[in-house]
Amino acid sequence: MKALKSACVAMMVFGLSTLTNAQYAVGLKIGANFSDTRIGGFADNFLPSQDVYLGFTAGAIAEIPLKNGFAFRPELNFTQKGFITDIKATEVDIFGIKTSLGAKAKTRYNYLDLPLLFKYSMGNNLAKAYIIAGPTFGYAMNGHIRPVANLILQVNLPKVNLPLDGDYYQRFEVAATIGGGGEVKAGPGKIFADVRYNAGITDMLQNTIIEVSSKNQGFAITGGYAYEF
Repeated sequence: MKALKSACVAMMVFGLSTLTNAQYAVGLKIGANFSDTRIGGFADNFLPSQDVYLGFTAGAIAEIPLKNGFAFRPELNFTQKGFITDIKATEVDIFGIKTSLGAKAKTRYNYLDLPLLFKYSMGNNLAKAYIIAGPTFGYAMNGHIRPVANLILQVNLPKVNLPLDGDYYQRFEVAATIGGGGEVKAGPGKIFADVRYNAGITDMLQNTIIEVSSKNQGFAITGGYAYEF
């Protein structure tokens, strides 16, 4: 009987110590998103070249500890995604001065993203490195195209809103996310930063007439602070 009581006490102490050592966390993050669009199918042969669109991203994170260095890390982020389409410049002679005339089209989508990531950490209580991976579910709240004319100087023209409720657009997105980063202890919480790659799985366009594939992709660099309790 004494041995059974001792075993029960030992199990309770172990359970309490495990609960005490578990560090739940909530925090905020901010950073930059470098995105473009993977175009495939029929349209790939006709579209002009594309450049990366530099967008803004920010959000809130939670961290739920699991076992053996693993944790579940859901997030809720606002993310600007898009791409820049270049139209080749034409060289003209204006008053004897060689000048390039061209144009760009900056396409931007404002997404509400829900990454459901798993995190694996390595290190000690003061500093850790980690890797993260998992699915991300997104919803395109709105979007627009802003033409930019290159007339000696770049001139931003009025933006044109995209009809995302139309038959050709798909607001919901499923993507795969993978990345890595580090964190250091700071007061009652930790400072963290990471780099991640996000690859869209679902198509942004849903055109049944023309065979075309259009998927978001990009790298994000973010940092923030999480309070541990």
